[in-house]
Amino acid sequence: MFHTIKRIIDICGTYKRNLISGIIFSMLYSAFGSVSLFALLYILNHVESLTSAIIRNGFFILLVAFIGQFICKWLITIKMTGNGYYVYGEKRLEIGKELKKAPMGYFSDQTLGNISSALTSSMTFMENFSMVAVENIVVGIVQAFLTTLILLYFRWEIGLITLTGLIISQLILKVISKRTASHAVDMQNAKETMVSRVIEYIRGITIVRTFGVDTGLLQEFDESLEGEKKASIATEKKVMPWVNIYKGVFDVGSGIMIMMTGYLFLDEKLTFPIAVLFLISAFVIYQHMKTMGNSAFLLPMIEKGLDRLEEVTEIPEMNGKDEELIVKDYDIEMSDVSFGYEKDRKIIHDVSLKIPQGSKTAIVGPSGCGKTTLCNLMMRFWDVDRGSIKFGGEDVKNISTDSLMSHISTVFQKVYLFHDTIENNIKFGKPHATHEEVIEAAKKACCYDFIMDLPKGFDTVVGESGSTLSGGEKQRISIARAMLKDASIVILDEATSSVDPENEHELLKALDELTRDKTVISIAHRLSTVKEANHIVVMKDGRINQMGTHNELISKEGIYKRFIDIRQKSAGWQI
Repeated sequence: MFHTIKRIIDICGTYKRNLISGIIFSMLYSAFGSVSLFALLYILNHVESLTSAIIRNGFFILLVAFIGQFICKWLITIKMTGNGYYVYGEKRLEIGKELKKAPMGYFSDQTLGNISSALTSSMTFMENFSMVAVENIVVGIVQAFLTTLILLYFRWEIGLITLTGLIISQLILKVISKRTASHAVDMQNAKETMVSRVIEYIRGITIVRTFGVDTGLLQEFDESLEGEKKASIATEKKVMPWVNIYKGVFDVGSGIMIMMTGYLFLDEKLTFPIAVLFLISAFVIYQHMKTMGNSAFLLPMIEKGLDRLEEVTEIPEMNGKDEELIVKDYDIEMSDVSFGYEKDRKIIHDVSLKIPQGSKTAIVGPSGCGKTTLCNLMMRFWDVDRGSIKFGGEDVKNISTDSLMSHISTVFQKVYLFHDTIENNIKFGKPHATHEEVIEAAKKACCYDFIMDLPKGFDTVVGESGSTLSGGEKQRISIARAMLKDASIVILDEATSSVDPENEHELLKALDELTRDKTVISIAHRLSTVKEANHIVVMKDGRINQMGTHNELISKEGIYKRFIDIRQKSAGWQI
């Protein structure tokens, strides 16, 4: 219990002081609750000789207790309950920043369900309940402890009864914690599996509808939902009986207190005021302890949530320094570069290549030869296994990711648009761009006309991943985004693959204007794009097979000439 509270305090980071303040105010809240008992005792002791002064004094004590509890509860809400949203909000931002530095292989090793579950459902659960659990535990323990001390002071028999109830309840709490902990992992795994299957099912809905409802994907989706339901029900069945026993202990303890108070009063061992105090205490002393039982049920879940959060947030960083790039030139040089997504399967083999500043380089070759991988290594989405990549004479491992990418604009073959307005998706390349700059970029990318035909023009919200737009429309918006960024290096990964012939000529003119005096690296399947390149790099099986201009390569036998001769008719080949 206290170990979990310590972990919650540790995760608060810069907000740790707020949580500790909240715990102190929770203790004061319980103390003010006990003060009300003294107000009652004060009035009862003078019940046979009540005066207006005594009533005023008693009311004043009650008022102090009430105001004290009100202020403490208000401060608890600010310092503790509300603190959770700041803590986990900041944690999400921290994780987001770290994810930017992670190699892309990290996202392959970690399932999307694990990351999504940890950063959404698990973290939401913790921000909603972790601080409340701490508050309930502190208030429950402190109030029960103070009230027990008061009862022990006036009559040890009654105090002993309450103390016995507290001891038994703590033993039951251990049973609850153990039973919850034993099922918490199963619940967490079931939830992550469910999230993974839901995401997979939504992404594969086209295949599901094509092949019917009896596909394995739908079966796995149903099984994940059923598994999450069974895990939750199993936990409830194992734990809730003990939670009810836990609460029953307090009911029995209160009953024994009332009975013992009656016997002691009949034997004239208690005065009437003390007897009334004991009777009221029987109903008050365990009030917050019952609530604490729910928090004890939550603590193992919070504990497992913290474990999973730590696992996901142990994000590996690529080796090297994290310094800003001092630009000397924009030459890119690869020396003996080898790389593989898996240790035993290399994709790139001993590639050495220099791309001069201001040049236009086309990378061509059959599908799967490593063209896109080579560009991803230049952008340091992964670190090379062997060799080096230098940017302006500086090893990319010595450059921060943000600094490196600030000099590169990219148009990917697979376009991703955010669930936001079209204007904001274009401005993602330059957040502070004006509306006029966005319009200019859209016109150059040949997407202005279709944007204006949409219901709200540039304010039209596209679905997640641009699901409300066609493939060609998404591609042109991504090109507009790259144009707006206006970086010194432009990487085009089959940027014109989804553009119709009618717009291709204008788009290529706009790209030519945008990339003038810049370093351009193009992966393209259209001959018109490749012919304009200063350098053509022909790849095969992860190695450079040929290099030269279009005229040089077409004049000699080899992969490039054979490709031109068959005019893109061979399956699996593309430029």
